[in-house]
Amino acid sequence: MNNISEAAKLLNISQPALSKAIASIEDELGVALFDRKGRHIYLNRYGELMLNYIDSAFRELNEGERIIKELTGIESGQVTFAATFPHVMPLLIQNYVSRHPNIKIKQYQAISERATHLILNNEVDFAISSSKIEHRDISWEPIIQDDIYLTVSKEHPLSQCTSLELTQIKDERLIGQIEGYGFRDTIDYILKQEGIVPNYQVEVEDSSAILKLVAMNIGISFTPKQALRNLDKQIVAIPINSEHCYREIGLAYKKSHYFTEVASSFKTFVTDYFQNHIN
Repeated sequence: MNNISEAAKLLNISQPALSKAIASIEDELGVALFDRKGRHIYLNRYGELMLNYIDSAFRELNEGERIIKELTGIESGQVTFAATFPHVMPLLIQNYVSRHPNIKIKQYQAISERATHLILNNEVDFAISSSKIEHRDISWEPIIQDDIYLTVSKEHPLSQCTSLELTQIKDERLIGQIEGYGFRDTIDYILKQEGIVPNYQVEVEDSSAILKLVAMNIGISFTPKQALRNLDKQIVAIPINSEHCYREIGLAYKKSHYFTEVASSFKTFVTDYFQNHIN
C-alpha cells in the first residue's frame, strides 16, 4: 500500500491526521522516513530501519502481555515451540494435553535456520532440534543421543547384513532430506568424517516420504532410531558399526528468554518424555 489516503482508511483515521502524525515523527527523528512521488509514498532506508525496530517492539509488548496475563490467571496458559523433526510430536503433544487439557500449544515445524530466527525473535519459548543450534544468544541443552540406522528395501542386497560399515554404502544411491534440515546436516557431517561423498539420488522436504521411497527400492536412507517404530514390512533397519553414527536431540532457547510457569513445565516434560519414551 503506497497511498496515504488508503492507509488512513485502513487505520480508521483521517488522512490529515495520519500525515500530521508522520510529519511529527520525522521532525522528532530529524530525517524523512518516506520518499514521496506524486500521490504515492514509499519507505526509504531510514523508514525500513525504523519499521524493523517497531516490529520488534510490538513483539516484545505482545510477549509481555502474554506473560502478565498468564501470571495473573486472566487466560489459560500457552506454550509455543518449534521442532526440526515431526515424527514424535503428535504423540508428545497428545501425552501432554491429556494431562493438561487447559494449556494451549502452538508448534512450528522449522529447519535449523528458521528455528534460530523464531528463538531470537521471541516467537517461540524454545526449539526441539535434532542438531545443535549454535548462536551466541542461544543456550543448548542436549537431551538424548539417538542412534542412526541404515534402512533398505528387503529387495536390496544389503538387507542381508546384520550390521555394516559406512564404507559399504559409498557407491549406493541415497534418499534424504534437502539441505538445511538438521538431520541431513548430521548425516553429511558423519559421512564427511568417514571420507565419503554422498550420492543423493532423491532429496525431499517431507521426511515421511523417505521411507516410502526406500520401500520401493529407489535408494537407501539413514533413519534415526526414534523413527523406526511401525516400520514398513518391506524395509530392513541395519545397525551401523560407527561410534559417530548418532544424532543429538536437544532444546535450544534464547538466553534472555523469560519462561512462564507453563512454558517451564512443558520444557521439563519434553526432556522427560524423550529420555523415558524415546531413548
